[in-house]
Amino acid sequence: MTHHEEPSAQSHPESSRSLGDTLRWAFELDSSPALAGATWLACEIVPSARDPFEAILAESTTLGALEELKGAFKMLRTTGTTSAERSLAARLYAATIGAALVRHATLITTQRGESLHRAFTELQSDPSMPEPIRALASRALDAARSIT
Repeated sequence: MTHHEEPSAQSHPESSRSLGDTLRWAFELDSSPALAGATWLACEIVPSARDPFEAILAESTTLGALEELKGAFKMLRTTGTTSAERSLAARLYAATIGAALVRHATLITTQRGESLHRAFTELQSDPSMPEPIRALASRALDAARSIT
């Protein structure tokens, strides 16, 4: 290789993956600015996830990771720069609580009763949420009834 040639992606797989991640983030930011911040946070906590929905829904996501996700989305819910980002963070916050309740039979919030019911009902009926998240909300509603 002369000193003007670029190294191949095969010779530096880490660089190639980083560039791929950077391009993916750029496209996500352009197509869905509200989702970009939540995706970044989720992927920091659950590196195998491609987005916050996958981080929440993955059977392999531990209770500890769900608690970290909940904290991250709670923070984003109040510090998000746009109302769309704050609204999405609120939905992801509820979904994370629901995932812990459904998969780990653990309530990772101090919220009870009507607050949980309202959060899960709104999540379940939100057409902007992926179907698996809405189905999770439905199961969380059933689980919450047994603890409140």
